[in-house]
Amino acid sequence: MNIKDLWRLSVRNIFAAPLRSFLTVLGMAIGIGAILAVLTLGEAGRNQVREEMTRLGIDRVWLTANEAGQLRQGDGTLLSRKLSMTATEQAYLPAEIACGQRTAEAMVVACGPEYLQMNNAALVQGEWLHPAEWNAGGRRVLLGEDMAQRLQAAPGSMLHFAGQGMQVAGILRCESEMTQIDTSAAVFVPMARFGQMAGLMVQEIILAVPEDQMPESVASSAMQLLQERRGVSVTATTMQAQIEAADSVVTTFVDVLTWVALICILVGGIGVMNILLVSVRERRREIGIMKALGTTPRTICGLFLLEALLYAVVGGVAGVLIGVGIIAFAGNSIGLRTAVRLTDCLWVVLAALAVGLSFGVLPASRASALHPVDALRDE
Repeated sequence: MNIKDLWRLSVRNIFAAPLRSFLTVLGMAIGIGAILAVLTLGEAGRNQVREEMTRLGIDRVWLTANEAGQLRQGDGTLLSRKLSMTATEQAYLPAEIACGQRTAEAMVVACGPEYLQMNNAALVQGEWLHPAEWNAGGRRVLLGEDMAQRLQAAPGSMLHFAGQGMQVAGILRCESEMTQIDTSAAVFVPMARFGQMAGLMVQEIILAVPEDQMPESVASSAMQLLQERRGVSVTATTMQAQIEAADSVVTTFVDVLTWVALICILVGGIGVMNILLVSVRERRREIGIMKALGTTPRTICGLFLLEALLYAVVGGVAGVLIGVGIIAFAGNSIGLRTAVRLTDCLWVVLAALAVGLSFGVLPASRASALHPVDALRDE
């Protein structure tokens, strides 16, 4: 019996019980689809967590003075020069803002233009402050979009707060969430002007970490530099620990689901073994006749392994299709940007083949071990 005859006989035997074969393939396909969905959705979830952390400022270091010390204007310039990276100083002052007859509570943010760049600020109306205004402390300010709506302010409107009269130069929309300040409801004042209003104290310095450096390393260097040059003890905060913790949680969750999916594949493999064992019992007469005609045990074993392989191949391909459907549905439901990778599809199909062949060994060995006289006598 050649390989072509084995293929033809295997396909005939599978289609001899179509419902039973369909359920066997379905069990294998569900397991394959589950593990493909877990791999793809897990990777998409991990990427989205990283993106969210990046949007919140994973490439930032926040420096604040300890109780015994105080940051001052110029510390940011020192860090920027010595560490070769962007540094921006900030100070915050809650105040009541008046524009004509309207008033509102707002946060006055003293900063430089770098702070607005870090927050991805976009100009909605008006114009940016000129470099000379940032450096010398002009009497114009920038206003968050929500605060402008509350005060019904526009470029050119006069604001009064902290005993100062300021003109609105432009209205901003900030898209970053890396700060605890509600930037859409804030008033942005040049640091030099704020120094004239409330002194030279700086409450926070933000460092923009280059891609080739680690935030923890930059934080350590900044703390050491301020201690040595200014005698100021500071606390450095980064998002590195948070991103590692979030990634660990996602990885653990994906690992748990992967084991569950692997169990589903094993259940599918057990289904293949079960149907082949039943098939061996039902086809004892056929096996006895084949052996009586000279078919070797090796050929009988190959026949049943080939049937197991066919179940695995069909189940693997169907599982990939089911997995793609699960991924599309789940991704749309929970808002994940998913991309099915070809390598994942190949791995899960290979896993199906391995499981199918592994669970087909026992039925194949039993079939090959049947003695033709005993098989025909049973019939």
